[in-house]
Amino acid sequence: MTTITVQVDNEQNAVLLEKMLKALSFVEDVDIKNNVSGMVEEPKGSYKKLKKILDKTEAETLFTNIKNPSDWQKDLRDEWERNL
Repeated sequence: MTTITVQVDNEQNAVLLEKMLKALSFVEDVDIKNNVSGMVEEPKGSYKKLKKILDKTEAETLFTNIKNPSDWQKDLRDEWERNL
């Protein structure tokens, strides 16, 4: 038997690789070791960064002062045009 050690950059890719390896008929066992030592993983990509920020906020208090979304958005656009 031969053992191969692989390091993967994030947990999502590790899960994907684990599933792929387990699907192979000749792979006997997959052993996962998480070596993150107290470091916070920074999400990659704009979507993940925004999602991380939104997950930290309280959804009930988000945008509570907006009564009419169309008017609010129109006011934002007007403000942008005035600053040009």
